[in-house]
Amino acid sequence: METRQGLSVFLVDMGKVTILLMLVSTVVMLVAFGKGMSILRGGEVGSHLYWAGASLVTVLGANMMAMFHAAQSDRIIRELRDRVSEQGGEDD
Repeated sequence: METRQGLSVFLVDMGKVTILLMLVSTVVMLVAFGKGMSILRGGEVGSHLYWAGASLVTVLGANMMAMFHAAQSDRIIRELRDRVSEQGGEDD
């Protein structure tokens, strides 16, 4: 039973990490957008490319973490449904 509680804590932490990564990637993307808009007013192209690359990496990382988290959640939901159906069958 200890492993289940450890897994539960891990998944809660993983959800927080997913949300944090999505927030960070959004901020980096907005900075990249601002740098891109500054090019129209004579800003530096290299800075925009740097931030655009960082935005791409953080968004991809956040999306991978979100997919991993969703897969873990689906597995846990399947396990819970199996347990509920087993317990429901015992009560009848």
